[in-house]
Formats: sequence, C-alpha cells, structure tokens
Amino acid sequence: MARKSAIVTPAKRKSRKIIVPTDYSIQFDDYLNHCEERNLTQGTVEGYRFYLGYLKRYLEENQHSLLVNEIVERDIRGFLTYMRKAKDNNQATLNSAIASIRPFFNYLIEQDVIKDHPMARIKKGKVDQKPIIPFSSEDIQNLLKQPDKSRHAGYRDYCMMLMLLSTGMRISECLNLTISDVDFKNNRILIRESKNRTPRIVGMAKKIKPELQRFIRLCLSNAKPFDFLFQNHDSKKLADNTIQANFREYGKQANIDPRIRVSPHTFRHTYAINYLKNGGSTASLREQLGHRTIETVEKYLYWSSDDKLEEFQKYSPLDNMEF
Repeated sequence: MARKSAIVTPAKRKSRKIIVPTDYSIQFDDYLNHCEERNLTQGTVEGYRFYLGYLKRYLEENQHSLLVNEIVERDIRGFLTYMRKAKDNNQATLNSAIASIRPFFNYLIEQDVIKDHPMARIKKGKVDQKPIIPFSSEDIQNLLKQPDKSRHAGYRDYCMMLMLLSTGMRISECLNLTISDVDFKNNRILIRESKNRTPRIVGMAKKIKPELQRFIRLCLSNAKPFDFLFQNHDSKKLADNTIQANFREYGKQANIDPRIRVSPHTFRHTYAINYLKNGGSTASLREQLGHRTIETVEKYLYWSSDDKLEEFQKYSPLDNMEF
C-alpha cells in the first residue's frame, strides 16, 4: 500500500514592522531636507531652523524628552510662555514661532511619525498695531553723517542707506544685489531674489548714481560683475544682523528720537511715505516695493497725508472759541 506523502505547509513569516525614528534631531534634519526639496525660500527655511532650534533648546533645558511623539500641547504652550515672560518676546515674535513650528508637526502627522498634533488648538495672538513713524529730513541728514566714509565698512553702510532711501527695497533684497544688477545707464536696479520670489525692476534715484559708481571704483576695484555689491571684509555676503546692529549704533550717535526704530525697514517706510507725499500712486508704489496686493501699501496713505491734521487745525472747536 502506497504511503501518502506528508504535505509540508510552509510556516508564515511575519513581516518586520518598520520602526520610524522619533528623535527630534533626526526628524528636524529630515524636515529641513524636505523643505529644501520643496524649494522653499532661504528665508523661510532659516526661520524654521531658528524657531525649531529654539524649541529644542527649551526642551533640553527643561530636561524634557526629545522624542517628537512625546511632545504635547502643554509643552508648546510652556515654550510660548517662556518666550513671552522669560525672554520678553512680543506677540509678533510669538506668532512667528507658531507659524514656523506648526508646519513641522504637520509634516510629522503626514509622515505618520506622530498621531496627535500638539498645536491643533494653538492659535496666533492679536498683535497691537504700532504707528509707522518715518525718519524726518533732519533725521536722514544726521544718519548719513554717522558712517566713517574713509573706511570700507563706513562707506558701504553710507551707500546702503542711500540705496534703501532711493528704492525702498527690503534689506534682504539689498544684500543679495550683485554689481551687475545695477543698471547705471538707465537708472534702474534688477532685484533677482525678492520675498515673493518674483524678480522686479525698480527705479534708482539719479542722485546716488555718482556715489555708487565711486563706491564700486574705490572699494570693489577687483570685484567681478556677479560679486555682491555690499560685501563683508571677506568679500562675501554681508549678514543681515551686522547691518541691523550698525544702523542702531548710527541712530544712537545721531540722537534719533528713541520712539523711532533705526533699522533698514524704517528706511523702507520712509521711502514709501514720501513717495506718496510727492504724488506717487499706490499702484506704482506696490510694484516698486514688491507687494502682491494694493491693500498692503494703503497703510502708508494715512501717514503720507497732512490733510487730516490741517483740517483739524482749521476746524478745532477750542481754537475757534473766544475766551
């Protein structure tokens, strides 16, 4: 009698479960690589890097776990409270932190690294609107006297002030300018790297043309056309915080009203307000400043018009009363 052959059933092998690393540093690096793959602007990526690094240091200092799946809403709220109370950061800075950290946890949710979003119920706070106080003509004259034009750095800063007053460009746009971006023949400047990633051409005041040409001749004699126009001592791109610090110091030396923030952005405000005062339209100002919507530049209308003050002085009830 033939023996039945035994049927061998292969044992089922269990597939190994993929272990997703939840270490903050690993996910932090992966996220920044993800941002670069998406071709986000350098400013955006640097903002993410700064605030995520800020959060990491806070967690470390408080001996908190650096596993992203163990970060909860209370930890984020604690961090924001720390920023406000211990570091005296204002609401605008807190909002920037929220805007920079939230996408990181969005990414972790999308990648199935975490299940619960620690910022799901965290909202930005309202920011008090501060008055836009521009420089007066006297302020400008005093500020322009401060840089030591016999030194490379001083002459550079002086020319940067002229550039900002001439064009209203952002400091980041100014620092990215190359020598070839300045068209002296047609008195215009090509801004290749703008905040909204849309290149634009801006007009340049004729008054600064000879000063810029002299600056290039004296301070950039060995530079090539695509080298940065405003360089540091190593002939490399100048850091934003260097200029911010220099301008603050010039403001102190010039005894500028402490209510006025002496910064590159105030030069931009001053340009915009005076542009409208001189009869320029909001539409052309929008293009010059590189804003996407007309509403963004309308905030300058109030500060560029003296009509309301003149009307108040004319019709003031008290001034029209006899005592």
